[in-house]
Amino acid sequence: MDFSNTSDILSLIAIIVSLVSAAYQWNLDIHMNKVNLEADSFKILFSKHLLYDLPIARTYLRFDNDRLVDTDLLLDEINLIRQDALYFMYSDKDFYTDIKIKLQDFEDYLINTENESLNQDKQEEVFKEISNKLEMIYKTFNDKYIGS
Repeated sequence: MDFSNTSDILSLIAIIVSLVSAAYQWNLDIHMNKVNLEADSFKILFSKHLLYDLPIARTYLRFDNDRLVDTDLLLDEINLIRQDALYFMYSDKDFYTDIKIKLQDFEDYLINTENESLNQDKQEEVFKEISNKLEMIYKTFNDKYIGS
């Protein structure tokens, strides 16, 4: 092939750009298919937990005689979420480890707090900390779901 002609050079560049563009689009399509498949799995595993069960279980928490009570439903829900997250132990170990640690930390906090007698100021702090821990759990799930 004689590359002395400008049109031949431009044609070759156009072919190379087309091939690179096609390869890039193919890789992008594979990535999007993987993300969509993971999002479907994510919805199946966690939608009910995050939209209904966890918020409802949280509403039962209260203080009685300066002790945190009615944590059983929330602790059970945390364990159910942890069990459903086992899927990600094989498909996304980093996410699984991250959410497992956050759920365990939340569970430990609830168990340790229910064993303490707390005054009104401390009770407010406990509810703030519970909200913070829940926000971190939800943020981790949201980041995973949107692919951050």
